[in-house]
Amino acid sequence: MTKNTVMSADDLFAAMKSDFEGKRRRKFAAGLLVALIDFMKALDTPSLKLKGLDEFYAKFPRQIKTAAGLGANTLIVSKPAGGTVSIRPFYGAIENFFRNKEKRYDFPSAAPHATQSWPDYVDWIGSLATFDLPTLDSLRDKVVKYVLEKLPSHEVDSSEIAKDPPVFEIFLRDFNFRAVGRGEPTGSGFQGAVFAYIRADSPHLQVEVDKTRTGSKRVHRIGDIDAWDGSRLVKTCEVKHFKVMTADAIDFTAFAGEAGKRRAGAYLVAEDFESEETRSAIEELGVKTMTLEDLKHHVSVWDPLKQQIALQAFEYFITHREQNSSLTSRFRQFCLDKGFRYVWSRPVVDDYGNQVSLLVLDESWKAD
Repeated sequence: MTKNTVMSADDLFAAMKSDFEGKRRRKFAAGLLVALIDFMKALDTPSLKLKGLDEFYAKFPRQIKTAAGLGANTLIVSKPAGGTVSIRPFYGAIENFFRNKEKRYDFPSAAPHATQSWPDYVDWIGSLATFDLPTLDSLRDKVVKYVLEKLPSHEVDSSEIAKDPPVFEIFLRDFNFRAVGRGEPTGSGFQGAVFAYIRADSPHLQVEVDKTRTGSKRVHRIGDIDAWDGSRLVKTCEVKHFKVMTADAIDFTAFAGEAGKRRAGAYLVAEDFESEETRSAIEELGVKTMTLEDLKHHVSVWDPLKQQIALQAFEYFITHREQNSSLTSRFRQFCLDKGFRYVWSRPVVDDYGNQVSLLVLDESWKAD
């Protein structure tokens, strides 16, 4: 049923506000009004000087079926030169503008419902068909401004979000594991890095490690680093800070056997391997192999908080397990050189009742 009531631009704006803010809470009405304005502009109604809805339908007959032959729920009209135009894409465009470009997520995502409601707004259609182009543009701008002012923006201000550097990735990449200071056991830094990796990657396990060169058998351990779930050994790891040669593969037979007896995962982390054949020979024993480059690759996908945990685990190893002042000094200087600022002296009691000082990252070190 058509209506010939012609409303002014102010009347249309007031009607839209009433729906937007009223009891029916039809926020989509603002989007529908903008869509109808763009619909009229696409049909070039301002140049036709139409008098109302009847003249509009006479010029642009309403289509009651879609191109697929189904009943049309939305407003579709035929153009004199052929083809059809629907309000649906115009509504989709303004909904996308409000929600995605302007981040007004309180504007409803309801294109099907909104465009199916057009019969409730035939007086809007008849009125808009009579407007000239400046009036359409002015009303459109007024409606858009109203919605943007009425609905809060959910835009994220990146300047308020701290960006945490990938500290453990940087550490593995740049820390010199070969620069051994006075009294610093060779391989101690590398063993600490592997311990830190396992500790951060397996927070559900109890990870045990001792000084470098302690000797696993002497402390009744399977590998240099063992990770437990209660009384069950879950994974065990040997650490070698040198290039493992093919001739060395046989040396890991006993380690593989002990791990196998306990149904534990066995790992060998080395600085490198002589060749892929070397790795294959060791893995045939049931021992998975990893290099420093492998560790870097895995850590590169860790989130910043997990990387901080790993860096703290390394500090725990060098100050509480290795207890080597040279390595500790090198590590702290490395952190200072990289701009990792922290508080060193926070007393913590570990699982063994010992008081230790753990690295605590300061908020001020987070990068812009």
